[in-house]
Amino acid sequence: MNILTAIYVVMFFFGILFVTIFLELHLRNKKRINDYPKPTKYPTISFLVPAYNEEDSIRNTVEALMNTTYPNEKKEIIIINDGSKDKTEEIGKSLEKKYKGIVKLLSKKNSGKADSLNQAIKIASGELIAVTDADSYPKPDALEKMVGYFEEENVSAVTSRVLVKNKKNWLGRYQVLDYSIIAWTRKLLDFVDSVYVTNGPLSIYRKSVVEKIGGFDPANMTEDIEITWHILSEGYKTKMSYSAIVYTTVPEDLKTWIKQRVRWNLGGIQTLYKYRKFVFRKPGNLFGYFVIPYVGLSFVLAIVGFLLLTRFIWIKGSFYFYSVYYAFRGYDLLNQLGFDIYLTLLIFLGLIFFAMAIWHYKLGFKTSETGNQKILRILSYTMIYRPLYIIPLIQAIYKLARRDIRWYTK
Repeated sequence: MNILTAIYVVMFFFGILFVTIFLELHLRNKKRINDYPKPTKYPTISFLVPAYNEEDSIRNTVEALMNTTYPNEKKEIIIINDGSKDKTEEIGKSLEKKYKGIVKLLSKKNSGKADSLNQAIKIASGELIAVTDADSYPKPDALEKMVGYFEEENVSAVTSRVLVKNKKNWLGRYQVLDYSIIAWTRKLLDFVDSVYVTNGPLSIYRKSVVEKIGGFDPANMTEDIEITWHILSEGYKTKMSYSAIVYTTVPEDLKTWIKQRVRWNLGGIQTLYKYRKFVFRKPGNLFGYFVIPYVGLSFVLAIVGFLLLTRFIWIKGSFYFYSVYYAFRGYDLLNQLGFDIYLTLLIFLGLIFFAMAIWHYKLGFKTSETGNQKILRILSYTMIYRPLYIIPLIQAIYKLARRDIRWYTK
């Protein structure tokens, strides 16, 4: 077995391993996915809503927070105007006046989302703090399906299930499927205390723990990922309520989508590097033994897979393309494939991985709001949308190599 074949075998092994883990978690816990602990008390919550040029959405976001069934006397909503150049501040003032005693406006110079959250934490009075993007809209019962987790003393962060609000074009409809799979797999990780992202559209944190670890990291491109890893590294638990739903606005064109995913990848790699020392260390959960290796291997496998595909197209693709002419003249192209035990093994492993991946997606869609999807739809998602992931990943690696780390999109 040559080194190239060995690399393929290793990639298929880890791919099959990870899919098997998620399938096993689903089969063991499918009846509990929508369960959540009912709250016996209602702690005070400070909603932090960072906003930069959000005049089109900030009012609806605050109204959605006010319309939640959580008791108003337990709510505090802090709009953080991060140096907006539009009417965000003006709208914030009108909301502060309308909901006097509940809504507060904090205006400051532009310094980024993480710093905005840190400044708001200083004036927040709630026992819990909830972070909500200025273009996200929780369902009325979302909070009551999240706060019950905090009655377990070691739980320090709880996240929600994000659904897509705008789905008018092909990209939006693919993101409906994408967010469904993301939420489903995140909930499965909840069953092994390995929720490693508390999303920006709606997540709740124990304020005392956030203060203890120094708040959000302004140097990180994805403050929601970083603070989750920080919490896990301190031995606390993070949870997800699959029944707590929040709608968010997603990119409607490919250029904006790529910019968003570049930031996600930049922040993910930053966080992975920052917490690399915790690999195979035990802070009291599976952070060092599963989360870091899983995320790290996901990046590595994606990059190696791209390089192998590029090599295949460059070397083999041109050969097969020019061989079409001879195929029509009766020449047997199978003679050139050089079937042997190793090629047969790779084809066998590839088919197993592909079949398991399709099953994985089908279960995820069936368990989510998208419902049971036809195989052709799943194949379309797998073969058209998912390969696009490599574009922002390669761009992120290129930008890191150039040390070009800037805030690209919210």
